[in-house]
This record gives sequence, structure tokens and C-alpha cells, in this order.
Amino acid sequence: MEVLGRDSAREAYRIAHGGAVALLPDHVIASGLRLTGGHGHRTAYDWIARHDRAIRDAIDTLKAGGRPPAPFDRMDLLEETECPPKS
Repeated sequence: MEVLGRDSAREAYRIAHGGAVALLPDHVIASGLRLTGGHGHRTAYDWIARHDRAIRDAIDTLKAGGRPPAPFDRMDLLEETECPPKS
């Protein structure tokens, strides 16, 4: 799993896993966390790292056409054409 960065227009983090890219909305990460004070990205990356297995499972479920359990049911799978190249 690799965090490709934050998509500010969609207010979500782009996460790659198993040949797919999914959007993890900010509000899923922010639930119960404080993402302000200049540490927002670091806090978000730490949260994502702590939930690595669940996020990977959610992406696998989305790829298979299923619905992951909450709160990861708010994730969206991107079409390959929507995945900008990593800079």
C-alpha cells in the first residue's frame, strides 16, 4: 500500500494497493482526530499507517465489487484514467 498524496479538490487521500487507486475521504480520517495546527498531513499519514490492513482489505473489497465495512465504506475506487501519474 502506498499513499500517493492528498487530492485537495476531492478532499481525500489517494491510496494505491494491488494495482488500484482509491480515495480515502478526509472526514473518515478526521473522525476523532484533530487535523489542524500544521500537523494535519503527518497526523493523516500516521492514521493511515495504523489502519493499513483495513484499508488494503477495503480496496480489495471495492475491486471485487463489494462494499467494505464502515468507515471504509466511504472510500471510492478510481478508474485508471483518473489516476494522475505520480510526480
